[in-house]
Amino acid sequence: MAVSVIALAAVGCGKSSTDTSSDSKKSSSGYTGKGIGLAYDIGGKGDQSFNDAAYAGFQKAETEFKIGGRDIEPQDGESDADKVQRLEQLAKSGYNPVIGVGFVYAPAIKEVAAKYPKITFGIIDDEQDKAANVADMVFHEEQASYLAGVAAAKATKKN
Repeated sequence: MAVSVIALAAVGCGKSSTDTSSDSKKSSSGYTGKGIGLAYDIGGKGDQSFNDAAYAGFQKAETEFKIGGRDIEPQDGESDADKVQRLEQLAKSGYNPVIGVGFVYAPAIKEVAAKYPKITFGIIDDEQDKAANVADMVFHEEQASYLAGVAAAKATKKN
């Protein structure tokens, strides 16, 4: 299961979804679950940001690890209740882990994770929920900036 969460670092009210799961699939990583449940933030696929990065991880989990799943895009102007409903649908359907893309899912993840303690939930760009079944995936931009500075310094020929 951890492999699928790393591969992403990725329903009722959604405007579109993709289901690539198969109960008979066996992954090369040893994962035997139904697959990953991925709920996008506003903007969905094609936003050239978090959603696209999550989608790339979702595809990589499918192609490299044979872990399918279902991804669902939001509707414009949706409420927190819509996010809760989307996450609950994924959890009820047996997807594990269930991942919310973006900090806007924080309240919904907290609520749904408490109802489904045997499902692992992930949230991108939020680290407030410290529940045992919630993994946060937060980008530390300062670390990337530091490494870019080191690379620039090493590439410099003169002082």
